[in-house]
Amino acid sequence: MYIRTPRIGAVCSPDPNDIHALADDFAYELRQFSRTDRDGERRRASLAAIDDFEKAGGDAEALQAFVDGAGLEAIQAYCLPFMSFSLAPSGDYGFWPDLEGLERAARSREGVIKVNSGDPWPPLWSGSGRDIQFVMEVSDHGNLTLYNRRRQEVWSCV
Repeated sequence: MYIRTPRIGAVCSPDPNDIHALADDFAYELRQFSRTDRDGERRRASLAAIDDFEKAGGDAEALQAFVDGAGLEAIQAYCLPFMSFSLAPSGDYGFWPDLEGLERAARSREGVIKVNSGDPWPPLWSGSGRDIQFVMEVSDHGNLTLYNRRRQEVWSCV
């Protein structure tokens, strides 16, 4: 079974004057994630948010409350490490990399290391107990791929 995970990028480009369409986009995303979600608590929160959306019907205030509250929180729960779901300056809602947080974690060696693409990775387990959880690999063009310690891609962005 394919388990849906978020990808970096926009998921909807809302018309700021059409809360109905925006709420519908949020509910759609939640339905897609909840179908294959194995985390019972997160799935229940998603289904409760979808229920809020359905109860709102055509009530613009209730739909806005869904978008700003339960809907947004439920979608954010699906974010991968160093990722957020938010409104970008472009006006698009989507999953965006937290590049500042990732850089800060790499600088402070808080479970993240930064390597150039193609360079060998240092040991991820240390005797000091400061194990590396993520490797941030950056190409010479600035493309970034985040890997977990099992060398599986978490997400990437150009």
